[in-house]
Amino acid sequence: MNKYFIWTDFTPMTTRASVRASRSNTVAVDEAIVSALSGFSLDTGRSYTAQVHAVLQQAIVRGKLLPKTALSEATISSLIEVSRTPVREALAQLADEQLVLIYRQVGTIVAPVRLSLLEEGRFVRSTLECANHVQLAQNITPAQLTEFGQIIQRQRDAVLSGQIEQYSELDELMHKRLFEFAGREHVWSMLEPFKRQFDRVRWLLLGVSGHAERSLQEHEQILAQMAARDVAGLGATVAAHINHITQHLAALRQQAPSAYFVD
Repeated sequence: MNKYFIWTDFTPMTTRASVRASRSNTVAVDEAIVSALSGFSLDTGRSYTAQVHAVLQQAIVRGKLLPKTALSEATISSLIEVSRTPVREALAQLADEQLVLIYRQVGTIVAPVRLSLLEEGRFVRSTLECANHVQLAQNITPAQLTEFGQIIQRQRDAVLSGQIEQYSELDELMHKRLFEFAGREHVWSMLEPFKRQFDRVRWLLLGVSGHAERSLQEHEQILAQMAARDVAGLGATVAAHINHITQHLAALRQQAPSAYFVD
Protein backbone atom coordinates (compact mmCIF):
# COMPACT_ATOMS: atom_id res chain seq x y z
CA MET A 1 0.00 0.00 0.00
CA ASN A 2 1.38 3.41 -0.96
CA LYS A 3 2.16 5.49 2.11
CA TYR A 4 1.98 8.84 0.34
CA PHE A 5 -1.28 10.74 0.24
CA ILE A 6 -3.35 10.44 -2.94
CA TRP A 7 -6.70 12.08 -3.58
CA THR A 8 -9.18 9.41 -4.67
CA ASP A 9 -11.97 9.60 -7.20
CA PHE A 10 -14.13 10.94 -4.38
CA THR A 11 -12.28 14.27 -4.65
CA PRO A 12 -14.90 17.06 -4.81
CA MET A 13 -15.75 17.97 -8.39
CA THR A 14 -14.79 21.62 -7.86
CA THR A 15 -11.29 20.63 -6.74
CA ARG A 16 -10.87 18.16 -9.59
CA ALA A 17 -12.06 20.78 -12.04
CA SER A 18 -9.44 23.24 -10.75
CA VAL A 19 -6.73 20.62 -11.29
CA ARG A 20 -7.91 20.08 -14.85
CA ALA A 21 -7.92 23.84 -15.35
CA SER A 22 -4.30 23.99 -14.16
CA ARG A 23 -3.37 21.23 -16.58
CA SER A 24 -5.11 22.91 -19.47
CA ASN A 25 -2.77 25.90 -19.37
CA THR A 26 -0.04 23.82 -20.97
CA VAL A 27 2.20 26.62 -22.22
CA ALA A 28 2.39 28.39 -18.85
CA VAL A 29 2.93 25.11 -17.03
CA ASP A 30 5.70 24.01 -19.35
CA GLU A 31 7.42 27.38 -19.06
CA ALA A 32 7.36 27.14 -15.27
CA ILE A 33 8.84 23.64 -15.32
CA VAL A 34 11.45 24.57 -17.94
CA SER A 35 12.52 27.53 -15.79
CA ALA A 36 12.62 25.43 -12.61
CA LEU A 37 14.76 22.74 -14.26
CA SER A 38 17.03 25.17 -16.07
CA GLY A 39 20.67 24.17 -15.69
CA PHE A 40 19.85 20.79 -14.15
CA SER A 41 21.60 17.71 -15.50
CA LEU A 42 21.49 14.14 -14.26
CA ASP A 43 24.51 12.52 -12.67
CA THR A 44 24.52 8.98 -14.05
CA GLY A 45 26.41 7.76 -10.99
CA ARG A 46 23.67 8.70 -8.52
CA SER A 47 20.04 7.74 -7.96
CA TYR A 48 17.84 9.37 -10.60
CA THR A 49 14.88 9.43 -8.22
CA ALA A 50 16.91 11.24 -5.55
CA GLN A 51 18.14 13.84 -8.05
CA VAL A 52 14.69 14.54 -9.51
CA HIS A 53 13.25 14.76 -6.00
CA ALA A 54 15.96 17.22 -4.92
CA VAL A 55 15.56 19.58 -7.88
CA LEU A 56 11.76 19.64 -7.68
CA GLN A 57 11.80 20.05 -3.91
CA GLN A 58 14.15 23.02 -4.20
CA ALA A 59 12.03 24.60 -6.93
CA ILE A 60 8.89 24.32 -4.80
CA VAL A 61 10.51 25.55 -1.59
CA ARG A 62 12.07 28.52 -3.37
CA GLY A 63 8.81 29.46 -5.08
CA LYS A 64 9.95 28.69 -8.62
CA LEU A 65 7.01 26.31 -8.88
CA LEU A 66 3.98 28.04 -7.39
CA PRO A 67 1.02 26.33 -5.73
CA LYS A 68 -1.45 24.81 -8.21
CA THR A 69 1.25 24.47 -10.87
CA ALA A 70 0.58 21.18 -12.67
CA LEU A 71 3.54 18.80 -12.68
CA SER A 72 3.46 16.57 -15.73
CA GLU A 73 5.49 13.37 -15.49
CA ALA A 74 5.85 13.36 -19.25
CA THR A 75 7.11 16.95 -19.43
CA ILE A 76 9.58 16.52 -16.58
CA SER A 77 10.96 13.22 -17.87
CA SER A 78 11.34 14.69 -21.37
CA LEU A 79 13.15 17.81 -20.14
CA ILE A 80 15.73 15.93 -18.10
CA GLU A 81 15.88 12.90 -20.42
CA VAL A 82 14.95 10.23 -17.92
CA SER A 83 12.18 7.64 -17.83
CA ARG A 84 8.91 8.46 -16.10
CA THR A 85 9.53 5.95 -13.29
CA PRO A 86 12.02 8.06 -11.25
CA VAL A 87 9.84 11.13 -11.85
CA ARG A 88 6.79 9.28 -10.53
CA GLU A 89 8.78 8.05 -7.50
CA ALA A 90 10.10 11.56 -6.80
CA LEU A 91 6.58 13.03 -6.94
CA ALA A 92 5.44 10.34 -4.50
CA GLN A 93 8.14 11.43 -2.06
CA LEU A 94 7.11 15.07 -2.46
CA ALA A 95 3.53 14.04 -1.68
CA ASP A 96 4.80 12.46 1.54
CA GLU A 97 6.35 15.84 2.38
CA GLN A 98 3.08 17.70 1.68
CA LEU A 99 4.74 19.63 -1.16
CA VAL A 100 2.55 18.23 -3.94
CA LEU A 101 -0.97 16.85 -4.17
CA ILE A 102 -1.57 13.78 -6.32
CA TYR A 103 -5.09 13.37 -7.71
CA ARG A 104 -5.67 9.87 -9.02
CA GLN A 105 -6.52 9.79 -12.74
CA VAL A 106 -6.34 13.58 -12.83
CA GLY A 107 -2.79 14.78 -12.18
CA THR A 108 -0.31 16.27 -9.75
CA ILE A 109 -0.09 19.89 -8.62
CA VAL A 110 2.15 21.86 -6.28
CA ALA A 111 0.51 22.05 -2.86
CA PRO A 112 -0.21 25.34 -1.09
CA VAL A 113 1.54 26.23 2.16
CA ARG A 114 -0.53 24.72 4.96
CA LEU A 115 -0.57 27.04 7.95
CA SER A 116 -0.92 24.14 10.38
CA LEU A 117 2.31 22.62 9.03
CA LEU A 118 3.99 26.02 9.08
CA GLU A 119 3.17 26.37 12.77
CA GLU A 120 4.37 22.83 13.41
CA GLY A 121 7.69 23.62 11.75
CA ARG A 122 8.05 26.86 13.70
CA PHE A 123 7.38 25.09 16.99
CA VAL A 124 9.82 22.24 16.33
CA ARG A 125 12.59 24.56 15.14
CA SER A 126 12.14 27.01 18.00
CA THR A 127 12.13 24.27 20.62
CA LEU A 128 15.11 22.30 19.32
CA GLU A 129 17.28 25.24 18.25
CA CYS A 130 16.86 27.05 21.55
CA ALA A 131 17.79 23.91 23.49
CA ASN A 132 20.73 23.08 21.20
CA HIS A 133 22.23 26.55 21.02
CA VAL A 134 21.94 27.27 24.75
CA GLN A 135 23.77 24.05 25.57
CA LEU A 136 26.31 24.63 22.81
CA ALA A 137 27.15 28.07 24.23
CA GLN A 138 28.49 26.37 27.34
CA ASN A 139 30.85 24.10 25.39
CA ILE A 140 31.63 25.75 22.06
CA THR A 141 35.31 25.71 21.16
CA PRO A 142 37.41 28.62 19.88
CA ALA A 143 37.74 26.89 16.50
CA GLN A 144 33.96 26.52 16.24
CA LEU A 145 33.45 30.18 17.16
CA THR A 146 35.94 31.12 14.45
CA GLU A 147 34.07 29.09 11.84
CA PHE A 148 30.76 30.55 13.04
CA GLY A 149 32.21 34.04 12.61
CA GLN A 150 33.47 33.20 9.11
CA ILE A 151 29.98 32.09 8.06
CA ILE A 152 28.55 35.34 9.42
CA GLN A 153 31.15 37.31 7.43
CA ARG A 154 30.17 35.47 4.25
CA GLN A 155 26.53 36.29 5.00
CA ARG A 156 27.47 39.95 5.49
CA ASP A 157 29.27 39.98 2.13
CA ALA A 158 26.26 38.39 0.43
CA VAL A 159 23.86 40.99 1.85
CA LEU A 160 26.15 43.89 0.91
CA SER A 161 26.46 42.60 -2.66
CA GLY A 162 22.72 41.93 -2.97
CA GLN A 163 23.18 38.16 -3.35
CA ILE A 164 20.11 37.30 -1.33
CA GLU A 165 19.82 33.73 -2.58
CA GLN A 166 23.38 33.06 -1.50
CA TYR A 167 22.59 34.66 1.86
CA SER A 168 19.69 32.26 2.39
CA GLU A 169 21.92 29.27 1.59
CA LEU A 170 24.48 30.53 4.11
CA ASP A 171 21.68 31.00 6.64
CA GLU A 172 20.79 27.32 6.22
CA LEU A 173 24.46 26.36 6.55
CA MET A 174 24.82 28.34 9.78
CA HIS A 175 21.86 26.68 11.49
CA LYS A 176 23.03 23.25 10.34
CA ARG A 177 26.58 23.78 11.59
CA LEU A 178 25.39 24.86 15.04
CA PHE A 179 23.77 21.45 15.43
CA GLU A 180 26.87 19.74 14.09
CA PHE A 181 29.09 21.70 16.51
CA ALA A 182 27.03 20.18 19.33
CA GLY A 183 27.35 16.67 17.85
CA ARG A 184 23.71 16.59 16.79
CA GLU A 185 23.90 16.36 13.01
CA HIS A 186 21.15 13.74 13.04
CA VAL A 187 18.82 16.14 14.84
CA TRP A 188 19.18 18.59 11.96
CA SER A 189 18.37 15.78 9.51
CA MET A 190 15.32 14.96 11.61
CA LEU A 191 14.26 18.61 11.44
CA GLU A 192 14.32 18.76 7.65
CA PRO A 193 10.84 17.31 6.95
CA PHE A 194 9.25 19.47 9.65
CA LYS A 195 10.55 22.72 8.23
CA ARG A 196 9.59 22.39 4.56
CA GLN A 197 6.60 24.75 4.79
CA PHE A 198 8.63 27.03 7.07
CA ASP A 199 11.36 27.22 4.43
CA ARG A 200 8.83 28.07 1.71
CA VAL A 201 7.71 31.10 3.70
CA ARG A 202 11.31 32.01 4.54
CA TRP A 203 12.05 32.22 0.82
CA LEU A 204 9.01 34.44 0.33
CA LEU A 205 10.43 36.76 2.97
CA LEU A 206 13.46 37.38 0.75
CA GLY A 207 11.20 39.72 -1.19
CA VAL A 208 10.48 41.80 1.92
CA SER A 209 12.65 44.91 2.08
CA GLY A 210 15.16 44.80 4.93
CA HIS A 211 14.50 41.17 5.87
CA ALA A 212 17.99 39.90 5.07
CA GLU A 213 19.60 42.80 6.95
CA ARG A 214 17.44 42.17 10.04
CA SER A 215 18.16 38.45 9.90
CA LEU A 216 21.90 39.13 9.63
CA GLN A 217 21.80 41.40 12.69
CA GLU A 218 20.13 38.62 14.67
CA HIS A 219 22.79 36.14 13.53
CA GLU A 220 25.50 38.56 14.66
CA GLN A 221 23.77 38.87 18.03
CA ILE A 222 23.58 35.07 18.39
CA LEU A 223 27.32 34.85 17.67
CA ALA A 224 28.15 37.56 20.22
CA GLN A 225 25.99 36.00 22.94
CA MET A 226 27.40 32.55 22.28
CA ALA A 227 30.95 33.88 22.51
CA ALA A 228 30.06 35.64 25.79
CA ARG A 229 28.33 32.50 27.15
CA ASP A 230 25.22 34.63 27.66
CA VAL A 231 22.83 31.70 27.98
CA ALA A 232 19.75 33.68 29.02
CA GLY A 233 20.13 36.30 26.32
CA LEU A 234 20.95 33.69 23.69
CA GLY A 235 17.81 31.68 24.36
CA ALA A 236 15.61 34.75 23.96
CA THR A 237 17.38 35.84 20.77
CA VAL A 238 17.12 32.42 19.11
CA ALA A 239 13.42 32.15 19.98
CA ALA A 240 12.72 35.62 18.60
CA HIS A 241 14.75 34.84 15.46
CA ILE A 242 12.76 31.69 14.66
CA ASN A 243 9.38 33.12 15.66
CA HIS A 244 9.87 36.32 13.65
CA ILE A 245 8.40 34.64 10.60
CA THR A 246 4.89 34.70 12.07
CA GLN A 247 4.99 38.50 12.39
CA HIS A 248 5.14 38.82 8.61
CA LEU A 249 2.56 36.18 7.81
CA ALA A 250 -0.44 38.48 7.38
CA ALA A 251 1.48 40.79 5.02
CA LEU A 252 2.86 37.85 3.07
CA ARG A 253 -0.60 36.41 2.56
CA GLN A 254 -1.70 39.71 1.03
CA GLN A 255 1.31 39.90 -1.30
CA ALA A 256 1.49 36.24 -2.35
CA PRO A 257 -0.75 34.67 -5.00
CA SER A 258 -4.16 33.74 -3.60
CA ALA A 259 -3.44 30.02 -3.87
CA TYR A 260 -0.17 30.20 -1.93
CA PHE A 261 -1.60 29.60 1.56
CA VAL A 262 -4.39 27.45 2.94
CA ASP A 263 -5.70 27.37 6.53
